[in-house]
Parts: sequence; structure tokens; C-alpha cells
Amino acid sequence: MENEHEPTTWTGSKMTRRKLLSSLGIVGAAVATGTSLGSQAFGATVTEQVYGPTMQPAAAQSAAADAQTAAHTLIIDPAKWDIPTDGTNSRKTTDGLNAAIAAAKSGGFGEVYLPKGRYLIDAVSKTSHSPEIGGGIRVPSGMKLTMHPEAELKVEPNGSYGYSCIFLDNVHNVVISGGMVTGDRNEHDYSHKAKPTHEWGFGINVRGGYNITIDNVRIKDCTGDCIYVNAIGMINYGTVPYTPPQKVTIQNCTLDSSRRNNISISACDGVVIRNNVILNAGIQTEAGPGLKTKIGPGFGIDIEGYGEGAIDYETPLNILIQGNWFRGNRVYSVCNFNGYGVAIEGNFSDNTLSYGNGTDTVIANNVLIRTDRQRTAIDGQKVSEGLEGNNVTIVGNTVKGFGSGVDIRGKDVVVAGNTISHLGEAGAGIAAYAAENVWIANNSVHRTKGTSYRVAGGKDIRLVNNKAHGSDKTAIEANASTQVVLSGNVIRNCSGGIRVTNISSEETGSEVVVEGNHIDLTEYKGKTSYAISFDQKSDVSLKGNRIPGPRNTAIYGEGGAGNRVKIVDNEIAEANSFTAMIQIVGGAKHEIVGNHVTFNKASNGGVGIYLKDAKDSIVARNTIYSNSEYALANSIATKESTGTKVLNNIAVKGAVSLNEKTDLNVGNTVV
Repeated sequence: MENEHEPTTWTGSKMTRRKLLSSLGIVGAAVATGTSLGSQAFGATVTEQVYGPTMQPAAAQSAAADAQTAAHTLIIDPAKWDIPTDGTNSRKTTDGLNAAIAAAKSGGFGEVYLPKGRYLIDAVSKTSHSPEIGGGIRVPSGMKLTMHPEAELKVEPNGSYGYSCIFLDNVHNVVISGGMVTGDRNEHDYSHKAKPTHEWGFGINVRGGYNITIDNVRIKDCTGDCIYVNAIGMINYGTVPYTPPQKVTIQNCTLDSSRRNNISISACDGVVIRNNVILNAGIQTEAGPGLKTKIGPGFGIDIEGYGEGAIDYETPLNILIQGNWFRGNRVYSVCNFNGYGVAIEGNFSDNTLSYGNGTDTVIANNVLIRTDRQRTAIDGQKVSEGLEGNNVTIVGNTVKGFGSGVDIRGKDVVVAGNTISHLGEAGAGIAAYAAENVWIANNSVHRTKGTSYRVAGGKDIRLVNNKAHGSDKTAIEANASTQVVLSGNVIRNCSGGIRVTNISSEETGSEVVVEGNHIDLTEYKGKTSYAISFDQKSDVSLKGNRIPGPRNTAIYGEGGAGNRVKIVDNEIAEANSFTAMIQIVGGAKHEIVGNHVTFNKASNGGVGIYLKDAKDSIVARNTIYSNSEYALANSIATKESTGTKVLNNIAVKGAVSLNEKTDLNVGNTVV
């Protein structure tokens, strides 16, 4: 989201209680209930540490006084203030409400109560160069505005590219509670082309300020966002000091159907978004004959500061998104496009949670459910310019019914303990694309039509102790990637096990270690592929894997020029196939050492180790035998290769077929 507008800074005898009430047009008074203002204790913020204090001394000194004045609630009498309650006369309504609130403040009261009614609000500023700055209802510092559940602030339909129904301009210790705020999205005149997107219409505009709470408010149908959290000024630019909002809480609200996003945060230091219902951001609607009003991004929450290259002019810092319910938001539920220190925890969502280009993001313990096997549940984009990595942790999430589960991009990412199921055919349970320094551990992907785990174009990827169950494709794929370790994974009831390839224009090939995995394809009802396979552009080391009951070739690979293959200490048990259990085609200097291959067949046939068109390889200390009464065609067959050193192998019920001209045959036992 661009910072389209240059910020503007705004400046705004004791009586008996009965006389004061009368003078303010107040018909009643009550003791305020709920949390007192200014009650939270915080240390120095990140912004203060990096950029210096952002809260002025006067504001800090007045916090205690604001908390004291919050003890009294004044009930506005619309009749005495000449405020219509039937949704007419926006100018009179807006002026009357602002006057009542200002008078309550000057009278020493900390809370005003707005009774039931429909209040038409002139939300477009007439005095600022930006129409969303200065219009609508103005709530001063140290004030709580509480609205009856059926009190509605309705934005008067207009043709302005921006507006604010409630405008909080660098205020501190403010609470907005209850009631409804309704934008003009469906009545808006979009014909004016000065700013043709008309995306700066806000229900509540929080601009700068400190210790602000928006609680239990229903906001919907704004041309921009339900709530916009943004700064005054920009970092190290211009003469206006950079003043981001601090300690903002948005809780227990329903935010629905705003045209751009439901919440946008372009700058802050400390925002909590908790226990809200966030619906239908950016959905398509009609506004007049044939006029589509959809714009981007269409996020439930968009965290997006303004910057150019590696320079930040705004920074969204320290944001907690917790316990919210996201439904029907058009593109994403949450996108941390470029925020710092964002935690997305314990939410329910039917669409994507994204760490974008964000830094220091945690996505934890969320439940993400769809039924159409579309979209990606959790994704990222890349490293923000000028930074080393994303530093992202994705842990403990439950994903069901999406197209893909987790799509990892960027650098420095941990994905652990997630449960992912019932995905679409084209996607993957967990995938790392063009990513670096990624740890994928202790996840479970089951009952999916697509690949369970995929690595492509990556570097330094560890996929450890994961489970794949019930995939209709190969469980783990690694393509065009280097420094990849696949270790301790358990694969069951899948069409294929692990596949290593380099399907790309790069000549360097893939470099993958496959170690200690358990690959059991025996329960898969359809035709099974290879347990482990690799192509001619891949350097692979296969060590200590266990493959029980293969019905097809257990390990199949194609060697290529300059690529080495090591197949060491693997166990292939109870094979029931007429194919070769370990088969390598092409390449040179392969090492096939210490493997244990057993067959359990109902007829003669099958090969233990088969080399074709390979040069100068070693086949040593392997044990190959049939544990039934039937014999193998060959235990070891290197006749179609050259220069193979066949050393100290044990072959039971199967011959050793060598190239007698070139092979070295030493210490082999054939029984």
C-alpha cells in the first residue's frame, strides 16, 4: 500500500455535577465499567530504541490524569445537541456529535455514551489536502466513546477517494467500544478520477497515537478498510516527525466486506488484534450498473509499510494476531508483506496466512480448513531487500482441504509439528521453493492427492523426522537443489517414496543425502513407483534407509557425467518383484556397499543389484538372498557395465553375473 498523502499534524471554575450535566446536554451519568484507560505497563518500544521516543512528554504526563477522568460516563442526549438519529443531515449530525464529545472532555469526563440511533456522518475532510485526514467523528485523548449496540455511524455516500468515519489523530488513552460503523461502499460514486481507485475510505483511521483500543465494534462496507493503522510523517524524511501508533488493540470486533482490506497496518509499534471476526475483505460487488468495485489486495489483514528498495519509510513493528476467525476474505486472511516481529497465533482461517517478505514472523497453532482443495494455507514470498533472512517459524498448525499446505520461500525458515491433510492433486503438503536454510521437521502430511513434501531450487534444506501417509504421488521430491538432507522420514501407503531430480537448465545438478528413512509402500492400493529414485544430474548419497516389501524397483537411478552415487547400508526386505531392487543406469564410479536385500517370492526371478552402462563402480559387502524356496535370476548383475569391482558380497539363491573382460571378482560368496 503506498503512502499517497503527505502527513499533516492536527492540534484540536468548577460546577456542580447537576449543572455540568445540563450544560453539556447530558441526560444521565453512570460510573464507567471495564478496564481503566492507561492501565497497561510497557517498557521501551522497538521504535523508541531505534528512532528515539515517539510519545511526547506532555502526552506521557497526561496519561495518569486521563485514567482518573475515565471514572465517569456521560450519556449524550441527541435532542439537546440537535443530533438527528434517523440517518439524515450528516453535517448537523457530525458537528453535534463532535461538539458533545469535546464538551464532555472539557468538563472533565472520560467517557461518553451514544444511545441507539442511526447517525449519518460527513466523513470527508474539507480542510485537509487529504480527505481522510480530519473528517468524521473526532475522539480526543483520555476519552472512551461507548456506543449502544444499535447505534450506527453511517458514512454519507460520497464521491471522494478518501474519508474517515472516526478519525483518531495522534491521540492517547482512547477507547472506542460497541455500536456499528458502516461505510458507503455500495452507494459510493466511483466516477471521480483524481485518485481512481477510491481506496482511502476508512471506518476508523488510527493515525499516530498511543494506547488506543477498539473493542466490540461492528464495521463494514468501507471503500478502503474497516480500520487503518498508520503513522504521521515518515522515517528520516521531511520535516514532520515520524510518529507511528503505539499500543493499539483491536478486539472482539466484526469487520466485514471492506473493499481493499478489513485491517491495514502501514506503520505501528505494538498492535494486538485479538478475538475478532474478519469477513469478506475485497469481495466483488456491484456499485451501479456494470460498475465493478473490486481492488487489491483483498486481505483480511494487510501488514504493509512503505519503502523503496532497502529503505523503510514506515515500519510495522511488533504485531500479535491471535484468536481471530477469518472467513471469506478474497485473497488472503493475513499477509505480513513486510512487517517486523509479527505473531499469527491460534486463529481459525479458510484462506492463506502469509509471512510475505516479513521478518521475525511466527505462524503458530492456527486451524486452516477448506473443502474445495484450492489455495495455499500458509505461504511466503522472499527476503525483504537489505536483510539477511526472514527468520520465520511455522509450528503446530492444522491444515485440511486446501490445494497446498505450506509454501516456503526466502531464507531462514523453520516448519515443525504441523498436521496437513486432504489436499488437492496439483499442490504439495509442504514445499520449499528457491529457499535457503530451511528446517522441516516432525510434520505429518496424510491423505492427500498430491506430493507430500517438495523441495525445488533450494539450498541447505533439512527435511527430518516427517511423516507422509496416503499420497497418490511420490511422497518426497527434491529438484534442482543442493545441500539437501532427507533424514528419518516415515513414508507409508504412498504411490512412490523419494525422488531426486534436476529438471532445469542448471548444469550443477542436485545434491541430496537420503538417510535413515522408512519407506513402506505395501499398503498402497494402486500401482507403486520406486521407493527411491534419482536422475543423471543428481549427486546422491543413500544411507541406512529401510524399504520393506517393495512391489517395484526399490532404488532406481541414472548416473551422469561428473555425478557420483553412493548407496550404502540400506535394507530392502521381503521384496516381491521380478525387477531389480537396486538398479543404476549410466554414470561412473558409483559405490554400492553394505546393502542388505531379501526376496520373498512365489516363483523364480528377480535381481538384487543391477548395473547397466556404468563404469568403474564398486559393489562390495552386500548381502542378497531369497528367503523362500525360489531362486533369483541374479543376485548381482554387472555384465552390461565395465570396470566394476565386485568385492566380498554374499549371494544366496542367485548367481553373480559379471563382465568377465573388465570386472574384478574378489571374495564373493555364492550359495
